[in-house]
Amino acid sequence: MKINPLFSIVLFKILIALTAVSLSGCFGGRGSNPYSEVDAKVEDNTKNLMSLAVGMTKGQVYELVGIANIVEGYDWGSVWKYKTRKGGGQGTLADKSVDQTYTPVVFDNTDRVIGYGDKFYVQTLSDLGAGQF
Repeated sequence: MKINPLFSIVLFKILIALTAVSLSGCFGGRGSNPYSEVDAKVEDNTKNLMSLAVGMTKGQVYELVGIANIVEGYDWGSVWKYKTRKGGGQGTLADKSVDQTYTPVVFDNTDRVIGYGDKFYVQTLSDLGAGQF
């Protein structure tokens, strides 16, 4: 069976195009920084959190800021953490850089904001306990 040379050339060009498209997702220009995608939202998170108010519902916070980067659940409520400072070391979430680069929003068990910021978060854990579920 003889293959038409024109068909071979067209098939080769299609394979090259498909390979280029599939590899383009691997080189997004972000380098090897695992935080680069999250860092891009830092300015938006910071600006949006300026409109946060005590008493807001989780739905209102979601509409304002979007999906939290980190979510913690406790028997007294929950905490959503949003990245508000660029950078952070590579490693586990237990790393100290989480405390320095994320802003916590604290909700009670009725899903209403009772406070936000690292000092309020630390005080709430001290007062109500850190027993997660």
